[in-house]
Amino acid sequence: APGSYNGTPFSGITQWASGSKPYFNTPGLALGPRVGFAYDVFGDGKTAIRGGFGIFYGRAFGVDTLGATGVGIGPLATPPHFLAPIVLNSTISGLSNAQLVFTPQTTVGGPLSYPAPATYDWSFGVQHDLGRGFVIDVSYVANVAHHQFNQGAINLNAVQPLTDWTPTANNGQPGPVSKFLDPTSGNGGTAGFYNVNLIRALAGPYPGWNSIQMYSSNGESYYDSLQAQINKRVGKRFYFGSNFTWSKTIVYSRDQFVPDQLLKNIAGGSRPFAFNLNFGYAIPNGSALWKNKATEFMLDDWHVEGIITMYAGQPLTISCSANGAPIGYWTGTPDTGGLPFRCQQTGNLWLGSGATPASVGSTAPSALWWPFNKSSFSLPAANSLGIGNTPPTLTYGPGFNNTDLNLYKQWHVFGEGRILEIRFQMFNALNHFNPGNPNTSLALNFSNGVNTNSAFGTITNAAFPARRGVLSARFTF
Repeated sequence: APGSYNGTPFSGITQWASGSKPYFNTPGLALGPRVGFAYDVFGDGKTAIRGGFGIFYGRAFGVDTLGATGVGIGPLATPPHFLAPIVLNSTISGLSNAQLVFTPQTTVGGPLSYPAPATYDWSFGVQHDLGRGFVIDVSYVANVAHHQFNQGAINLNAVQPLTDWTPTANNGQPGPVSKFLDPTSGNGGTAGFYNVNLIRALAGPYPGWNSIQMYSSNGESYYDSLQAQINKRVGKRFYFGSNFTWSKTIVYSRDQFVPDQLLKNIAGGSRPFAFNLNFGYAIPNGSALWKNKATEFMLDDWHVEGIITMYAGQPLTISCSANGAPIGYWTGTPDTGGLPFRCQQTGNLWLGSGATPASVGSTAPSALWWPFNKSSFSLPAANSLGIGNTPPTLTYGPGFNNTDLNLYKQWHVFGEGRILEIRFQMFNALNHFNPGNPNTSLALNFSNGVNTNSAFGTITNAAFPARRGVLSARFTF
């Protein structure tokens, strides 16, 4: 929007305060083709092959992001145009004359040119009419996303890993580097690290500055799926629709210190398969067997509907945390950013056949316990930056199975335009127990590797409530 800064007009947020030069280079026109086809294979309207491809663009980032981080004038929200002073050792009445202190500033940055995020979608499928209103459709559907916005993946003033702690700092043994320890802190003679900004002043690329977060457009993802449908499209009394999807979504969460291959992950909501079935049936009028006013009132216009849902569980892995670890251990930097902390896996995920909760000292019921082999996981090595070899996805959690039913009857009262309806809905009608995910967190003692999380491997919650019913009445006029 038009405005001014220090008396100098500018015509938009994408310009310098002087109004003479664009601050961000707006992406130029992009070609986003969309193409699709459908082919009647045999010429009888029964079988069709369909496909398509398209490129879809989002909005390039930069201007809105920087504008939202400060005073709302885009680039003017960052130092030296905008500074955040603090006041120390003063009172409310003395604020006007208090001395202002400027601590190291956090700022943001990034390239002047941001590519627009793009998604490439494609599909190929076969559709066939099975007769009697039944149609089957099987398709391959996929997409890949490029240039997705990634906030804070790069910190220009980050302290490099293995700086304030190294595997050989103490006579060849793991420990903190003495120059970064504050002798005035700690209890029992154990000093802690200096303030993060002081460590940055001693070892960061830009002394006197806090974090310099760089926005980037380097996020990537990939989606693959097989999608199938069987539907009954027409029918006087009965209809149904069903679909099955097998899919996998892979994403990259990039970090400046870690290679891409260590950060590739199956998305947290990516389930291997999902199945849905919905149906409806208008029950034949019972008065056809014995027609009178009473049977028409009681036995006609009944309907039943239902939805059946089944899908696989979420991706799971075994995670580790350390109890009693020395300060700075593993990463050796206060700027861990997106460094993933992962266990070191040395054996099979599962215990041997015949294992029971009691065999590993657990009191959980067998139905609420997964036989994870905790002895197969340990803390990662000292020189690993905390990134063990345990993959981001080791297995999948419990699946989900649910059936909802709906029974209702209608009466036409006082003419055709007025309908009284009584409806009984039952959610989780079969009262199927859908367990939540098992506990997959190991709390390992640093000195001896013993796990202190007694809930490891147990399921402590349900993913869906027990059966419940709702009775309702509705009058339409």
